[in-house]
Amino acid sequence: MTHVIIICLIYVFAPVLIIELYKRYKVFKGIGTIIMAYAIGIIMALTGFSTSENAPMIETIRKLQDEIFPIICVPLAIPLMLFSCDFKGWLKNFRGTLVAFFTGIAAIIITVFVCAWIFKGRGVDELPKVGGLMLGFYTGGTPNVASIQLALHSSSTTYMLVNSFEIMISFFFLLFLVLKGFKLFRRVLIYKKDEENISAKDVTAESFENYNGFFKFGNFRRLLLPLSIAIGLLAISLGISFLTVGKEFIIVSVILMITTAAIAISFWGRIRHTPKLFEAGMYFILMFSIAIASAFRIDQVNPEHIQLFLLILCITVGCVLVHFLLAKIFRVDADLFTVAAVGLIFSPPFVPTVAGLMKSRRALISGIVVGLLGYSVGTYLGVGMCALLTHLQWF
Repeated sequence: MTHVIIICLIYVFAPVLIIELYKRYKVFKGIGTIIMAYAIGIIMALTGFSTSENAPMIETIRKLQDEIFPIICVPLAIPLMLFSCDFKGWLKNFRGTLVAFFTGIAAIIITVFVCAWIFKGRGVDELPKVGGLMLGFYTGGTPNVASIQLALHSSSTTYMLVNSFEIMISFFFLLFLVLKGFKLFRRVLIYKKDEENISAKDVTAESFENYNGFFKFGNFRRLLLPLSIAIGLLAISLGISFLTVGKEFIIVSVILMITTAAIAISFWGRIRHTPKLFEAGMYFILMFSIAIASAFRIDQVNPEHIQLFLLILCITVGCVLVHFLLAKIFRVDADLFTVAAVGLIFSPPFVPTVAGLMKSRRALISGIVVGLLGYSVGTYLGVGMCALLTHLQWF
């Protein structure tokens, strides 16, 4: 029990250390809070502290990593971030957001189909199911994959290997974006710099990851009302979801209801102008990131799975490249492409970090919307892809 308590304390309070390092030292500001959170989680995983089969109450720890912290942190982070947003900026880009979403979905379907054909006969176990799982990963992440895994009855070994490889490979894409790789997209795709993006002055004042005074009692007191509203939204949406939808759709239902309500509440000026709303949401995102990264299972990796690793690498790289090509063809804005890729590959909770680096509230809204749309179709697409690959009798 002590081991579980220590892990919980790390998840909850490690963001305090991350924020202080980010505030005080330029090198950590350059690295970024999300990378520091991932680093802490991966260190916990690689040392076996949070993943070892011999760890006390390992099943409880996995429940914390896969269910409890994601179900608490994500639904609280999203409204706190959305409360501070002006949605008029997103409505002006409604068409562009939908184009970014559909080009992303097309890229995912094309890439998974082609990569599955390339890797047929190379010894990848349950290849059609792997294709379905990977399509789920790139249309919203873990909630979809969990549903697809239940529907397809894939083995636990396949699920854990796909999950571990996907986390490891996609981390480098996130690192590329955090290290300002999105500037490369801005050079090639259309980039609406002055018309759509918020100014540097706005960001410096009270916007993305300005943690100065974040822990002051006065700011905490002001955050009590929006935080209470966020908790209330979570409780109400969970209650409605348990009563109205199947177990496999509860997470999607909760996210959709919370997001809809948060958008409506953002028009309430008293809430929208509360200081440090975005930063409060980021605190929950950091907890979520540490918990997710700490679930990485290095012990599941062995030389026999090299073909599976290469397949997932091929899908990851190919998906981004095809999406980028389609974005170029259909004239998708660079920032919309970036957040659409993040929303689909990593799910909505990861959008704010990249949107903050790009200094674009428009991108924040669009990325979350794309990720939520991915949640809504990912399970169906994943199951459908597996059925299609199996029907073709390639395997």
